[in-house]
Amino acid sequence: MSRSGDMAGRPAERTPFGWAALAAALAMTVSTSAIAQAQTTTSPPAPAEQNANVLLEADELIDDQEAHTITAQGDVQIRYQGRTMRADRLVYNLETGEIRAIGDVQIALEDGSVTYAEEIEADEAMNVGAARELRARIGDGGTLAARAAVRRGEGESELRNVIYTSCPICTTGDRPPTWSLRARRAVQNRATRTISYQGAVLELAGVPVLYLPFIAHPDPSVERASGLLPPNIGRNQRLGTFYDQPYYWAISPSQDLTASLRIHGNVNPLIGLQYRKEFWSGDLELNTTFTQEENFDSDGDRLGDESRFRYSVFGQGAFRINDYWNWGFGIENIYDDEYLRRYDLDGAGERRGPYIGQDTRLISQLYAIGQGIDSYSSISLVSFQGLRENDTSELLPLILPYAEFDRVIQDSVLGGQLRLQANTAALSRRDDGVGPYVGNDARVSVSATWRRDTIFGPGMVFSPFAQARGDLFHVETSSDNYETFGRGLGLAGAEVAWPFMRPGESFDLVLEPVVMAAWATDDSDDPRIVNEDSLAFELDDSNLFRPNAAPNYDLWEPGGRVSAGLRATARARTGESATVMLGRRWRDEQAPGFTSQNNLAGEASDWVASGQIDLGSGFGAETRMRLDDESFKVQRIDLSVRGQLGRFSAVGRYLNVDEALLTDPDNPSEEINASIGVELARGWRMQFGLTRDLDSDINLSQDIRAIYEDDCTFLEIAYTRSETQRGTIGPDEGLQIRIGLRSLGVLGGS
Repeated sequence: MSRSGDMAGRPAERTPFGWAALAAALAMTVSTSAIAQAQTTTSPPAPAEQNANVLLEADELIDDQEAHTITAQGDVQIRYQGRTMRADRLVYNLETGEIRAIGDVQIALEDGSVTYAEEIEADEAMNVGAARELRARIGDGGTLAARAAVRRGEGESELRNVIYTSCPICTTGDRPPTWSLRARRAVQNRATRTISYQGAVLELAGVPVLYLPFIAHPDPSVERASGLLPPNIGRNQRLGTFYDQPYYWAISPSQDLTASLRIHGNVNPLIGLQYRKEFWSGDLELNTTFTQEENFDSDGDRLGDESRFRYSVFGQGAFRINDYWNWGFGIENIYDDEYLRRYDLDGAGERRGPYIGQDTRLISQLYAIGQGIDSYSSISLVSFQGLRENDTSELLPLILPYAEFDRVIQDSVLGGQLRLQANTAALSRRDDGVGPYVGNDARVSVSATWRRDTIFGPGMVFSPFAQARGDLFHVETSSDNYETFGRGLGLAGAEVAWPFMRPGESFDLVLEPVVMAAWATDDSDDPRIVNEDSLAFELDDSNLFRPNAAPNYDLWEPGGRVSAGLRATARARTGESATVMLGRRWRDEQAPGFTSQNNLAGEASDWVASGQIDLGSGFGAETRMRLDDESFKVQRIDLSVRGQLGRFSAVGRYLNVDEALLTDPDNPSEEINASIGVELARGWRMQFGLTRDLDSDINLSQDIRAIYEDDCTFLEIAYTRSETQRGTIGPDEGLQIRIGLRSLGVLGGS
């Protein structure tokens, strides 16, 4: 170190420095840390020992004993415990402990955040810090700038004339960020880990659009913090104008709670709670809403019913027991059939376990699942809640339990693979007293299935198979009267496939005829066996070659059957492909329980066909059809297409089912669903969506959306309308506006 007026060059730059440099490094780091980001603790780093090494680099170093200062200047760099400070000049006052870093000051912390300033001041006790022309990169892409910043004490920093954005900053300065928050004063509180603004203005593309007397948000470098979330504000015909204000409570690092209050213009308020918690073995989530209200119609007019406590409860949890077993639960329950639609609430149709409900039927379940390399086991307790007007709660069973076990023997058995299965189901319910008696019943089934794939001759694949199964039933035939009986089943057969391939210069063509023939034992038409698990299935291209067409256990396909089909695939060298398939099934006898709905009513099924074409992002289509066995009239078609041309993209689906084949008369027999998108100028796009019931000639749903999106902003303006009528809830329309500002949240609602 040189005396007053003397200079030391960079060859001595890496000499361990003393308390002055250490105090400077710590003071700079902590003061800017308080300004630029929230720390996970509320106290500054403990002072280092006097002999802790601080690496200082500078073009010259001056020890002015008369002024009692130490000055480093010229490309000054200080490194301490992963932190780095750079400046043109640094001055440390030995008497006052004041530290000043001047000129292009940069401070980089261990987490990668960087603070810039023209000048920074602090004392060595680190109680007060100040910065001029401060700029900071915060968290994931956030940028903050202030004319001046003052750190007052250990817990709070004040910024003046501040601007914040999470958008990329144009380096040339000729274009403002998509959005920014500008305020005359902002305070960063380390204890609450928030930044609050006074007199803030939200600017979009540099244009002021919203004045906010006060706004606060968590520090962008903080993943979770308690506080108010952006509200949902809107209006519709049933609820009137409404305001929904959520509050987020970060209870602990492993759990949180979101509570919301939604106030409506037409009806009573609605309260919502969402609780989430993580455990070492898994996690759970519970969602509930509740209110005290009468029934009301599509116009929000009360129907004069008694005011009652109404609610919805949805929840799920999944937990690990060991390397093989996991367990979990799913809860779905609402007060009445129309509760979700009446209040525009979500929750139905989500996966909460192995069984997935629908918007017309809710499922609650408790389950355990074990899965290994060659085995699968599960046991479930399941209950149902029907949401259709014709649902009878007494006929919807409690499944207590449903269990299955599946094991594949890895060692070869007669040159093939052996699969062992066991399955049981017990159903409990109350008879409704109308029609045939339906009571409790239980079943246990065990089976063994063998299959071997052999290639012989000119590339033919020969696959013999066999299955043996035993079922034991315990059925309540009348009130408190049970009968126990069994049946033995078996089948055997083979599948033969003969693929032909023709290579070409531009594409390859593969033709594959497939034939499956099997014979099964006759199943006595026992009226005590009620088909409960094979009601909603249909023979199509996906199961045409399954030996037993019935997918589960109550229904059995007896006698002989033959399935034949042809697959053809063309695959271009550039990646495009096209596939078609056509086939049908013949049987030597009709069987009870098989109907025209599942395409197995007679001795011959209708023709089933499918097709798929993929031309890359420009075009793709997929279809599945059922054709009359004699006239080839289309009985069912499900056609999906997608395409893109320049700025335009479209997705569509057309469904047409012969009315005689509908299992649910409430479902439309002809429906079209389409969505068209148009890319407009830089970030803007339009979308048009329509779902129309062509039978009733009404729109099930329609929407028009204008969307803007970039790296930091999301804006959506959507008009939606539905013409459906269910119970007292009829047609509805609404306007939805959502604004998403990265790191601030989403503003708006429907």
